[in-house]
Amino acid sequence: MKYEINEETMAIIPIGLNKTKVVELRKEYTIPSSTFQIMEENCEYYGSTFDGRIKAAQKILSFSYKIPLIVEESSQIIFFPTKSSSANDCAWINHNFVEKRIKNGKNTKVVFQNGSEYEFKISKLSFENQLLRAGMLESTLSKRLNKK
Repeated sequence: MKYEINEETMAIIPIGLNKTKVVELRKEYTIPSSTFQIMEENCEYYGSTFDGRIKAAQKILSFSYKIPLIVEESSQIIFFPTKSSSANDCAWINHNFVEKRIKNGKNTKVVFQNGSEYEFKISKLSFENQLLRAGMLESTLSKRLNKK
């Protein structure tokens, strides 16, 4: 595995066909893998498969497209995609670090908690829907974990 997603990982952004910028709270990395490969490897590292995590989230949310992903349950690390997860230009964003969303034409500029800003090819409305879905997934997971 080339990168381990952790509690400080804010975004996983494609910058080429098999090249990704990983943005953490205090650092940035360039990884020689696609965003999909990073997400897939991390799902396996944390004890499941990408498809298994997608199916579980689909069942919880009753959605079937652009599903947020629980990468790791105990720390509630949840990311949502900006596009279909199979798209080469799909970025993955940790919803817990989003501070502001700003419409910029057809795109959305995101300001993260540490003040860093990135622009994504997704409408503000679509971005906010994705953010909401990730929050719904986190809320359901949190309720289930607190029952135990």
